[in-house]
Amino acid sequence: MIKVLAVVALLAVAQVFPSCGGHQSTSDDQSGPSVSKPPQVIGWIDEKRHRAWEFDPYIIVINSHEYGVPQTFWMSVGVGDLVKYDGDIWKIVEKKR
Repeated sequence: MIKVLAVVALLAVAQVFPSCGGHQSTSDDQSGPSVSKPPQVIGWIDEKRHRAWEFDPYIIVINSHEYGVPQTFWMSVGVGDLVKYDGDIWKIVEKKR
């Protein structure tokens, strides 16, 4: 019984201290994945929206998720187009036929 209590106590203490296995990524460290980069988005545009008073006024909807896009991309893309976002640039993969 004492061994079980000791294991439970050690597990609780271990949660307080940071892990020794990982390291914090700095701006000079390019070996690990970047946390600040958004995930890659690939999908068909379901809807286009424009909101005059929003931070990102040009919006496309892909799989019920809204994405703010640059005005030039928003003007060139249409509903039904297949688009891709790699974290930096929006691209049209395939235009609607």
